Amino acid sequence: MSKFYVVEKEINGTTYKAQFNGISAYYDIVENSYIDGTSNISTKKLAKHIFEKVIIEPKGLTMDDFESIEEFNEVAYWGRSVMEGKLKPSDNKKTTGKEG
Repeated sequence: MSKFYVVEKEINGTTYKAQFNGISAYYDIVENSYIDGTSNISTKKLAKHIFEKVIIEPKGLTMDDFESIEEFNEVAYWGRSVMEGKLKPSDNKKTTGKEG
């Protein structure tokens, strides 16, 4: 029995909320992120799925909403960690983007 949960984190003044949707949702996202005809995952496809299905606030997030690649990477990596079940609500941290 899977337990879904929401994790919150502040990055560069924006509060993000991400939801762990279970193991099957993780594999669905990964399988839909491969570059066609290869065994490589597309960063762009993976981020799109994370922003659509894992990060629930702010809604409608896209790659172009970020002012720097570093901020994009931090949010996408954090969302991926939630998606993988590596972060739990007890792991909530407030950061300014200067901390990991």
